[in-house]
Amino acid sequence: MKNLKLFAVLIFLSAQVFGQSALDNAKNEIEKENYIKAKNILFTALNDGSSDQKEVAYYLGNAFLKNDDADSAKIFYRMVGGAENKTKLGYLAYGRLTLLNGDKATAKQLFEKAAISSRMKDSHILYQIGDALFRPTISDLSAAIGYFEDAYKLDNKNTMNMLELGDAYLENNEGGKAMSKYESAGEVNPKLTLAFIKIGRLNTRARTYDDAINAYMKAIALEPDYAIAHKELAEAYYLGHKYDLAKPEFKKYIDLNKDDADAKTKFLTFLFQIKEYEQCATEAQTMLNDDPTNFLILRALFYSNYELKRYKEGMEISQRFWVAAPKSKVKPFDYVETAKLATKTNDTTTALKYFTIALSVDSNNADLLSDYGMLMFNTKRYSDAVATYTKKVTRFAANTSFYDFYYLGRSNYSIGLSFKSRKDDATAKDSAAYYFLAADTAFAQLLPKYATTPDVWQWRAKANNNLDPEMKTASAKPYYEQYIKIAEGLDPAKVNKNFLVEAYQYLGAYFIEKNDKGVARGWLEKALKIDPENEATKSWLKDL
Repeated sequence: MKNLKLFAVLIFLSAQVFGQSALDNAKNEIEKENYIKAKNILFTALNDGSSDQKEVAYYLGNAFLKNDDADSAKIFYRMVGGAENKTKLGYLAYGRLTLLNGDKATAKQLFEKAAISSRMKDSHILYQIGDALFRPTISDLSAAIGYFEDAYKLDNKNTMNMLELGDAYLENNEGGKAMSKYESAGEVNPKLTLAFIKIGRLNTRARTYDDAINAYMKAIALEPDYAIAHKELAEAYYLGHKYDLAKPEFKKYIDLNKDDADAKTKFLTFLFQIKEYEQCATEAQTMLNDDPTNFLILRALFYSNYELKRYKEGMEISQRFWVAAPKSKVKPFDYVETAKLATKTNDTTTALKYFTIALSVDSNNADLLSDYGMLMFNTKRYSDAVATYTKKVTRFAANTSFYDFYYLGRSNYSIGLSFKSRKDDATAKDSAAYYFLAADTAFAQLLPKYATTPDVWQWRAKANNNLDPEMKTASAKPYYEQYIKIAEGLDPAKVNKNFLVEAYQYLGAYFIEKNDKGVARGWLEKALKIDPENEATKSWLKDL
């Protein structure tokens, strides 16, 4: 009987030791940002009953919260006991739950009760309070730093607290103090890979990418299978424009996180950012076979299809994206990309729908205004195009492109032509002149930056020709001449032959008006050489 009792005690003790070991391992994985591994350990402990169930539930809540799943975190914090559990752990869990529900004041009171319950002598409780106020969303940075510092005073060997205190200092723009804490943690434990990760992140933030890369490589030397280190190293390579070195590190990160869908989608984002659209599309398609409703994969695929000019396929995938994506996860650019795909597939109704939503969501997006203006121009909504491009060049003067002014000018020019065609309307002539002048003003904005671009001179010539159709001032002449000068120096295959004929004809007509028939004939013969069947040219030459 005595042996049986002893065996029972040993079994009980071994379960406690195993349980505590599992809990410690899970905490370590949470600190290392390996949330999938942490959750697997904790679920095992929850199911086999080897650990304190409330403590396991609390750390499961932390793992889910830090992995951006607040709803699941709330479930596990409630399992700790809510308001009825008047222990240090109970106050912590209920405080985190209350904080997630938006009641900061009550949460702070509960955290204070947790601290008081520990008589302000439990460094881990103080650390957890600081963590709650700091991660994943900062609710009170000053108070978080205070709790971390109090925990440090009680235990200056707690490296996890030291590292997070460093993070809080960094968030408070105290980079020197942050680096000091990271380095101190590394001195306490020279094999602490996370210390090198933090040092690397600080250097990445400071854009000293070579120093960041060295820190991450030290972390990997200590722990080759530490997935986060490979991800951070990949991002440092990427930011340092070392794309070829970044790709294998991202692949290694994914291999070490085979069950982590988030790791795979981050790789897709990386591929898209470095413009590896073909590989991004191929990887995304493969991932979709296993996870057909993952909106992040669908997003990467339809974005890539647009860049690869696979507009029909991209449009089909975009519609699957809109079914799968939670509304809270939609980004303004999702509307823009869908609108651009719809434009390319001639689905104007869909394009207008998504551009309208995109503009209402992100009215300060300069590139979006350009894209919308292009749609308005291509669908001959010239007044809307003028309004959109005018807004772009007025509000975002430092972020304009050639096409902003070019299509602003073209849109004004097209409106001018519509008024010009109303020959029986007495006021239309003035309206036409107004828009032709606005067109010329827009084209003039492209000079001198684009003075060697023939299109600028072409459209200034056309606008002025319409402003002075009877050649009273010959305002179009210098623009036609400059166009000819540039066009004749280009590869003939790249020249707008129809407009070059128009330019020669204009100068021929001008010199006919000046009664200089020899010069006029020279220009008209150039026009005839390009277009021998042009009736206008032949008629002028016959008259000469």
